Amino acid sequence: MFKINRNKFFKIIDKKPAIIIGGMPIIRNGDVYYNFRQESNFHYLTGFDEPNAIALFLPNAKKKFILFVEIFDNKKILWEGKRNNKNQLRIIYGADDIYDIKQFSKLISKFIKNKSEIYCNLSINNLHSKKMDQILNKRNLAQKKISIHDPNLIFAQLRNYKNVQEVNSIKKAAKITNAALRKTVLSMKSGMHEYELQGIFEGRCIELKSARQGFPPIIATGINACTLHYTQNQTKLKKQDLILFDVGAEYNYYSADVSRTMPVSGKFSAVQSAIYQIVLNAQNAGIKKAIPGNTLGDVHLAAVKELYDGLVFLKIISNTNINIEKKLIDIAKFFPHSTSHWLGLDVHDLGIYATNKKETVLKKSMVITVEPGLYFTNNLKIPKKYKGIGVRIEDDILITKSGNKILSNQFPRTIKAIEKLLAKK
Repeated sequence: MFKINRNKFFKIIDKKPAIIIGGMPIIRNGDVYYNFRQESNFHYLTGFDEPNAIALFLPNAKKKFILFVEIFDNKKILWEGKRNNKNQLRIIYGADDIYDIKQFSKLISKFIKNKSEIYCNLSINNLHSKKMDQILNKRNLAQKKISIHDPNLIFAQLRNYKNVQEVNSIKKAAKITNAALRKTVLSMKSGMHEYELQGIFEGRCIELKSARQGFPPIIATGINACTLHYTQNQTKLKKQDLILFDVGAEYNYYSADVSRTMPVSGKFSAVQSAIYQIVLNAQNAGIKKAIPGNTLGDVHLAAVKELYDGLVFLKIISNTNINIEKKLIDIAKFFPHSTSHWLGLDVHDLGIYATNKKETVLKKSMVITVEPGLYFTNNLKIPKKYKGIGVRIEDDILITKSGNKILSNQFPRTIKAIEKLLAKK
């Protein structure tokens, strides 16, 4: 897969060299580091998941793919374990050559000698990018001018489309997410804290071979669900509340992104059912529009129409606007985010949303989310019975040749099916 990705990358950069800097360990405190996760674009081209590495791509050279990596000495091996040697690394990752990262500063000038243009992800902003910036500035001061191009747009173009292996990884991540969520909600009861559910969820994900979460789990009960990216997870569950889960395990570096909202008690109240059904109708309408030839805007407008009509039906807003733009304004205080985003190596994946002010048309092999929601904060001028309710429903959608496929459909979405599942508690 990574060789295929590199070949696509070579075609776009043409004859220009590219220096792609990988991630580095980040200190948490003292001499303790956060768990390392490779920079997504670096992983996309190399599959190399160790820190402190740089990849060099030379389209016109005999050796087109060169990796600079950290070679462990005996002291490092004592503390962190043995690593593959240069020859093993070359075979595993398909590199034409391997160098010690300590040699990078000395050798890079030789590799880009007489080049007037290169691609380099200086925006990664770590010690290696700063060193590279110094090297380039020194060269420019010597009147050997070189133009630096950010490769991010290239990666956005490439990562907009998922191959079979990538789709399978997202599907597996979604399957793990939903299995872990099922175990979590069957353990749920009033009086528990949100963080207890987080512990159950993350523990089950690990058991199912997910290396990490794609993003911090959102487990929001009651009014907390009205905070879109709530991650404190400290509140006690109350029997009468809804609880919103927005979660996504990561598998093979690819993330799922699934949201479900359900009653702590196991049964939706009449008011909760009414709001939930509106959001579900909106999601179904959005998924229906997630097909080749449409755009994310088409998906969003389909969801907005259902949300608007539902709020009118409940008399939360009055039906005074026919114009869709005005409808968008009317419901913005209840639905302040977009319906969809790209999904892949990152939960909000790199991809092209628009070109020359024209929205990207959905095509086969793209993966998006469809996630409408309604959030009734306490400061809104609405009937009291709706205040404090937050509902979001989200699934991961693969665009196919003639329609779409829901990759995250292992967990129920309808009121009846959710209540049936919770009855097993």
